[in-house]
Amino acid sequence: MFENFLSIPYLDKAGRPLTIRFRCLQQHNCRDYGHGKYMTIPGDTPRMYGIASIFEAGDEIHTTEGELDRIILTKLGLPAVGLPGASMWANRHRRMLAGFSRVYHWGDPDDAGAELTAKITRALRSAKPVRLKADVTDTYMAGGADAIFAALGREAVAT
Repeated sequence: MFENFLSIPYLDKAGRPLTIRFRCLQQHNCRDYGHGKYMTIPGDTPRMYGIASIFEAGDEIHTTEGELDRIILTKLGLPAVGLPGASMWANRHRRMLAGFSRVYHWGDPDDAGAELTAKITRALRSAKPVRLKADVTDTYMAGGADAIFAALGREAVAT
C-alpha cells in the first residue's frame, strides 16, 4: 500500500518508535490516485515530530509545519519539532514548549500557515514567527543555509 512512499518514523525521546507517517514521492496529483500527499495510520493521534529536540535544546527551539522542514532545521543545528500539518496544533503542544525562552515558528506562507502561526503565537508568549516567501524546504533548496539563517537575522554557522 505504501510503495513509493517515504516512511517517516515518529520516535519518543529515547528513540523508540511511536508511530509512522508516509509521504508520497510520486510527481502526480495524489487525490487522483486515491490517497493524500501524506498518509497516517488510521486512528493514530496527531503528534509532534522530533520531540527529542525538546530535551536536547537549550533556551530556544523552532517549530515547523511539516516533518521535512523540521529535518532541515535540525541538520543546520537548529533544534526543531514539526507539526504534521497546519491544523495539528493542540493545547498539549503548548505545555511541551512552555519552558523555552524563545520559540521560533517557521510557518508556510499560505493561509493555513498564517492560521497556524497565529495559533502558536497566541498560545506561547515566547513564540516569534519567522517570515519566509516559501516554506523552509524551498527556501533551503533555493538559498542554502545562508537563506535560513538570514530569515532569523543571523549568519550561517560553518559546519
